[in-house]
Parts: sequence; structure tokens; C-alpha cells
Amino acid sequence: MSNILVSQEREVRIKLNEALTKYGIKQVDVARETGIHHSTLSLWLQGKLKGNNSKIEEQIDTWLHNLYSNKPKLFGAVSTRFELLKGKKDTSDFPTNIDDNNGFGNLIPINIIIELEGKKFKEIFFWDLDEPYLSVEHFAKILVEDNQLPQSFDNEIMK
Repeated sequence: MSNILVSQEREVRIKLNEALTKYGIKQVDVARETGIHHSTLSLWLQGKLKGNNSKIEEQIDTWLHNLYSNKPKLFGAVSTRFELLKGKKDTSDFPTNIDDNNGFGNLIPINIIIELEGKKFKEIFFWDLDEPYLSVEHFAKILVEDNQLPQSFDNEIMK
């Protein structure tokens, strides 16, 4: 029985490596999308993770199923939830030198630290002040959903 489980895990590992290579996906993107810590995923891919790895195998198998189905892919190489919200933009007439910040827009650092209802949330990122597609409200909603936070965090994140 143990050999069957090891064989199944090895098969999922091979499938994941094939997907990473075929689509140019990074391990860190898979880790973010599956909720598996990037170092844990790396050890699992190398076959160095000890103990019962059925949960990791199940998460990876589900992610691979979604990848190969017609469901939206939530990894950086194809699209992210933010790109799905803002839709495709026509870049055919997009100027190559749109600003003095190497195409990154008017970025400002944001540091969110919220402790509410017994939960603590910390996030650091850059926000483009000229962001034309994603409102602060939509961003807060996605952040709350993706991090499984109570809805009361919405207003705090927007502040």
C-alpha cells in the first residue's frame, strides 16, 4: 500500500514539473496559488519532504486539474485574479516609454497592519497611484477573500 502512495506522489510530482516547464510557471506562483509554503513545495518536488504528504499531493493535483481544464488560471504566466477583473487591454498602440519609472507607473509603498476580531493581517506591496483598472474597493475585497479574512477587514484595508 505504501508503494502505491509513493508512486502516486511521484506521478503528481512529474506532472507538476512538466507543467512548470511547458508553461514557464514559477514554483513560487504555484506555492502562492495552492497555499503551500514555497520552501515546502521545493522540498516536496525534490522528494526530500518526510512524512505524510497526501495533503500537498491533493492540493497540487487539484491545481493541475484546474490548469488543464478550461477554468481561469490563477498564476502569473497566464492571468491573475486582478487581470481577470480588469480584463484584457489593447497594448498595440501602447507607448514604450510611458513614464520616467521604467513603465512601472507612479508607485508608492503600502504597508497594511491590521489587528481586528482576534486576527492579525500584515501585507507590504506597491500601489500604482494611476491604476486605471482596479479600484481600492475591489482590491480590498480580493485581499479579504484570498486571505480568508472576516468581511470587516474590507473597510480597514480601504482606509
